[in-house]
Amino acid sequence: MRILNPDSITPPASNYAQGVVPASQATRVIVSGQCGVTPNGEILKGTEAQMRQAFANVIAVVEEGGLARTDIAKVTVFLTSTDDIGLYRSVRDEMLQGHTCASTLLVVAALAHPDWTVEIEAEAVA
Repeated sequence: MRILNPDSITPPASNYAQGVVPASQATRVIVSGQCGVTPNGEILKGTEAQMRQAFANVIAVVEEGGLARTDIAKVTVFLTSTDDIGLYRSVRDEMLQGHTCASTLLVVAALAHPDWTVEIEAEAVA
């Protein structure tokens, strides 16, 4: 996967790429939105705990597809508060172990369950 951050556009605001180019004969895993819900269905309390669990769920799906967290090409994140943007960036960098990928971050009024504060979807390619 090749990272794209052209000098002709604004550089990324944190550790993400403006674009990625996957290998031509790649395996692709598309991950549905994951929230801070444990395997037994418990919704974790607190945004940081939910972020960590959502990323753990994303990584579990990627690994089940035979790829690794370092193969994640794109994440799309939905937060319910702008106050959590900095927290999200630090948790993302930790959970992805510094891996750079394309990223979109949206702040929305609500998610599908009233107790959810974050939802993360992803695409991995290798």
